[in-house]
Amino acid sequence: MIDPSPSDARILIVDDTLRNIQVLGTMLRHKGYKLNVARNGKQALDVAMRSKPDLILLDIMMPEMDGFTCCKLLKENPDLCDVPVIFLTARVDTEDIVRGFELGAVDYIIKPFNQKELLVRVDTHLSLKIARERIATIANNVGKYVSPQVYRSIVRGERDVTIGSYRRDLTVFFSDIRGFTERAERMDHHELTAWLNRYLNVMAQVALRHGGTLDKFIGDAVMVFFGDPESAGVEEDALACVRMALEMQAEALALGVDIRIGICSGECTVGNFGSSERMDYTIIGRVVNTAARLEHCGEAGRVLISALTYERVKAEFAITERNEIDVKGIKRRLMTYWVDG
Repeated sequence: MIDPSPSDARILIVDDTLRNIQVLGTMLRHKGYKLNVARNGKQALDVAMRSKPDLILLDIMMPEMDGFTCCKLLKENPDLCDVPVIFLTARVDTEDIVRGFELGAVDYIIKPFNQKELLVRVDTHLSLKIARERIATIANNVGKYVSPQVYRSIVRGERDVTIGSYRRDLTVFFSDIRGFTERAERMDHHELTAWLNRYLNVMAQVALRHGGTLDKFIGDAVMVFFGDPESAGVEEDALACVRMALEMQAEALALGVDIRIGICSGECTVGNFGSSERMDYTIIGRVVNTAARLEHCGEAGRVLISALTYERVKAEFAITERNEIDVKGIKRRLMTYWVDG
């Protein structure tokens, strides 16, 4: 168990009886907790919004607004819903106890209470709150290393974190910055880091707006795919990818950057690759390689797409045929198309 920090924890006592407040206050101050007091449910909501307590000790029978109503409103408030509530009351009926837990309370203590028992329960729930917050912080930080779609699928239990793969029909996007090496040579590392991170942040936000799975950044290059772990269907995935590409072009130009983009659709191998200790969720296969080659064969400020991507998006966009091109590593010539908008 993680020890609570009494010097940092703030407890809100809600009770309409002054004697009860005095007893609780003396006991909790002795343990080092900071205290706030309210005499009814309505006042408790106001005090809680101002003081942001770490825990609330809540009576039930009070004037103006009872404890049950107060607890319900606390749990409906996004700023206060995670604050643990302990009912501290003389009401002993099973129906009241059940209702208290149904409303979201973490505990229900009956008056008159044992002081040692109350302190142990308070300490326990503060420890649990600290642990939940630390886990949430860790999860949030770890989540930044994977795409939001993958993170959600793991949290929901929809994806096993094990080595393995499967086949999916995807649309794959690659982009890079024209003249990046020369630009990087002219900057010191602080300037380069700030400039590149600003650019990549904008590209990531565009990808997320369109529902793309942001696979990785490779220096200035960006790899995104559509169709796993979430898909709107192969045609809509391709349309979303091209819409994203056009928005990225516009955003890059606004930043003073020219980018090349290649897009290819088809079956890819998707899964977790690596070892049981360190794995990477990604995609591999001919379609991935082709999308990367199309980006290299493209022109700055333009979007180059494969024949299958063309078939899936031609009804929505103005497209110009580029004719067949030779692509390194692929024996046959590939028919390609420019997306004009």
